[in-house]
Amino acid sequence: MLRTHRSRLRQTKGNELIEFALVLPLLVLLLAGSVEIGRAFYTYNILTKSVRNAARYLSASQMSPSGVVPGGYVTNARTLAMYGNVTGAGAKIIPNLNSSDITVSGTASPGSSVNEFYVTVSANYTYSPLFGFVLSSVSFQPKVTMVFVGVITGT
Repeated sequence: MLRTHRSRLRQTKGNELIEFALVLPLLVLLLAGSVEIGRAFYTYNILTKSVRNAARYLSASQMSPSGVVPGGYVTNARTLAMYGNVTGAGAKIIPNLNSSDITVSGTASPGSSVNEFYVTVSANYTYSPLFGFVLSSVSFQPKVTMVFVGVITGT
């Protein structure tokens, strides 16, 4: 009886290593997928907050009675969306974010009542994944529209 137990032990020696080798690619894929999805969600969240801040800045700016926002405010809103400040100092909030990726409406759209305007800021950012085998390139397109609460200048 002692011999049969020892011979069975020798036959199963190394099965754990083979099973681990079979499961390892699945575990690596799950880990890489979790990292990539988390990174994509983080990037989208940062981009959405940045676009929201730029829309908030633009909604509190100035505009003419016809709904045209001065170019300086439009430029500042685009810079705010890219850098997190209106001066453009420091690093970009997302590494490959370009000024052409941010769209700021220089003309506010009229609302349903007199002197009610809306401003819109949007972004079109192509997300580049770390692991190409998990997720391909994805286009993030957050868009925020806010009511204009700033000052209407001129006549």
